[in-house]
Amino acid sequence: MSDDMLVSPEDAQRLSCMGHRQIFGEVMGVLAQEGPSLTVVVSDYGRRLNLGRFRQTLPEGFVQCGIAEQNQVEVASALANEGLTTFAVGYASFLSARALDQVRVSLGIMGSPAILVGVSGGCDSGALGPSHMAIEDRGNMRQIPGMTVISPADGAEFAAVLMELARNPRPAYVCMNDGDGRNLHPDGIPAAGVGAPQELCARDGAGVTLLSSGTIGSRALDAARMLGRRGVPCQLVALPTLKPFGLCDACVADGCRLLVSVEEHARMGGLGSAVAEWLADAGHGTPLLRLGMPDAYLKADTRDALLDRAGLSPEGIAQSVEERLSRLP
Repeated sequence: MSDDMLVSPEDAQRLSCMGHRQIFGEVMGVLAQEGPSLTVVVSDYGRRLNLGRFRQTLPEGFVQCGIAEQNQVEVASALANEGLTTFAVGYASFLSARALDQVRVSLGIMGSPAILVGVSGGCDSGALGPSHMAIEDRGNMRQIPGMTVISPADGAEFAAVLMELARNPRPAYVCMNDGDGRNLHPDGIPAAGVGAPQELCARDGAGVTLLSSGTIGSRALDAARMLGRRGVPCQLVALPTLKPFGLCDACVADGCRLLVSVEEHARMGGLGSAVAEWLADAGHGTPLLRLGMPDAYLKADTRDALLDRAGLSPEGIAQSVEERLSRLP
């Protein structure tokens, strides 16, 4: 692979067939070959993260904290402050809530360059009930000054984000979310493009711009194509980086009638809120429809069933867009 490509087209296709836990372990194994400063701190979850190669290469770099996410963040912060490239991995619901005070103090106030990786973002662990659903995690992390917050669209982008953060450690939170296993980066990912907005579906003429964050982008892509077949020109732009947030003017130009945010997260605090803030600061008057999880804790179910119940199936997204369009002047 050339120096300017973090993920080749071939690897992007291969990674699309892997779960994010497998990808995490594979990337850590590769990074371990590059030097002895890599450390992975886990909270009881290490055996499920494909870390065999990493632990064989850097056995002293694996730190097990047990079921103690608050302690895990403190340990990761201390290691990062000593100059080690440190990834702390645990359930997204617990890292972003139970340990939020430790994140605020250590990564926010102290600026420790630890990289937090939230396992089972969104509804991935919905079968375990609302305690394990991470639908507030990115909103919580966006509130911490100095934090980078990223929700990758697919396996290739997840791998590229991990590699980029290893090259440039900083206080960061990455949402790990398996999604639908689609490859949304068939051309690979260059080092210069990690976390940047990506147009997944173009539109001609006035219409709708869908904005997605995370692996729900594949459902948004199906909805965009569905709307196009129904005579609604529709663009889709994936926005993995929620902080620092950058929405391009092109997304609201050329006669765009409606912006629609689509996320596997509460409608408050995540992508929809970031877009609304950007529109307000930029002085844009484009109408915004925010689609996401309801302001409620849903009963345990599979990820697909939970998203469908929240109106986040491709058909549900398309219907919500059509309904809002019908009410626009």
